[in-house]
Amino acid sequence: MKYIGPFLRMNSLNSETIEKQLFFLAKESVKYLVLHSKCGITLHTNELKVRNTPNFDNSILSSLSPLLCVYKKGNAKLLSIGGNLSFDEDSLKREITIESNAFMTLSLLELVDYYKKFKDIDNKKYSLSTLYLSIARKQLEFFAANLRNIEGVFVDKKHGSKDSSEDNKFEEKNKKFRYSDQALLMAAYYKYSLFDEGKYGEDYKNFALDILKMFLEFRDELYRCSNEDLLKLSLAFNLLYRYSGLDDAKLIMLDLGELLIDSSQEQSEDIREDTSDYDGLLYINLMLLYSSTGILKFKDKAEEIYSRLLELYQPERGIFIKLTDKKEIEYTCMDIVLYLLSVLSHMNIFEKTKDGNLVAVDIFKRQLVDSGIILSWPASPDLDDIERYRGFSSKAEDLLEEQDFRMASVPTPDSVELPPIFIKYVNYNKKKETFSQSKFTFDSTKNMLLFFLILHLGKLFDEKDLSPNI
Repeated sequence: MKYIGPFLRMNSLNSETIEKQLFFLAKESVKYLVLHSKCGITLHTNELKVRNTPNFDNSILSSLSPLLCVYKKGNAKLLSIGGNLSFDEDSLKREITIESNAFMTLSLLELVDYYKKFKDIDNKKYSLSTLYLSIARKQLEFFAANLRNIEGVFVDKKHGSKDSSEDNKFEEKNKKFRYSDQALLMAAYYKYSLFDEGKYGEDYKNFALDILKMFLEFRDELYRCSNEDLLKLSLAFNLLYRYSGLDDAKLIMLDLGELLIDSSQEQSEDIREDTSDYDGLLYINLMLLYSSTGILKFKDKAEEIYSRLLELYQPERGIFIKLTDKKEIEYTCMDIVLYLLSVLSHMNIFEKTKDGNLVAVDIFKRQLVDSGIILSWPASPDLDDIERYRGFSSKAEDLLEEQDFRMASVPTPDSVELPPIFIKYVNYNKKKETFSQSKFTFDSTKNMLLFFLILHLGKLFDEKDLSPNI
């Protein structure tokens, strides 16, 4: 009789559990990529100014190879190197994109906020805030010294040195620069300055403000940016304004918001097939704009975009279907994750509904997890880990379930020797209703953007910091 139970077992997965799982995935994936992957130029731990910091756990430094910058892409099949699973150096495309590195540093700085919560609770966890802040400072120092052109603006480069004993040599990959790249690093330099009360903090703040002056001087040039560049520019100024509250940042942020609305209205219906990722990032931008300003125009446009996204959802399949007559549909990781984040954001800022929860659960389970677009998922914290308990209490009654961290159906990195990353895309066969994976390639530009958004929005969801600032 012990096997007699409910005929249908209720699925306890809901939007809040999904938010927790995504945050855990992003937090641990960034930790792996920055500290252990060797997917880029690494920093010797002796250069980190953390060894003499009170309460810092020096034992965590011994096996680390922190990244100064991350390379563009590489084969995701890992090799066992020195006891750690790392990328195969021969497979790495040694290009350095500003965007992916900006989001990498911004992700570390978001995690500094997270690990500072462990002060007077868990010294080992709290020491990660010191480590991440030190790495972020070295990264920003590296970017300013090596990733600018003769005019002083940040540009993508190629790493020409093949021998680690050689001095680093960099070649400009593209003479053109993107305004969004400058803006994202402006936000990163400013965010860093909020943690550092010393000389570095003041210098980095002034550097960020210099970039802001450039934007004020060349404000008219922003009207010529592509739609993709506008989205990331807007995101960067949303971040800068949330970090700083500066009137100049708000001025440009509002300009960009108006531009986004105008450009989205100009897009014709016949090019809507492959724009679910555009609509997802557009929605997130508009939601953040409304959250920061309370301006109803941004809310109304966000609602319009959200309705457009929901029209793609087919409950009988449990996924969203792009507007196409093709038998096979390609979904990029950007398509799926931005769609899911839009649904979760809408539920947090506007209303929690049963329908919204159903959409979030379906998209998460069927289109994100079951599709195979995530290669692995970090293992849950041990039972003696403070993060395993609600409110970091260590009380038995506050023990969190395994499902608060991961889905059991996704393998761990160690078990399959694959990193916890999103691959570029999966294909969906509409007739068979099945997904097939693309090559196991790590694309840092896509992954770092998505991990940052999960971390940033996850923090806002947790702190309920999305109510409109009217």
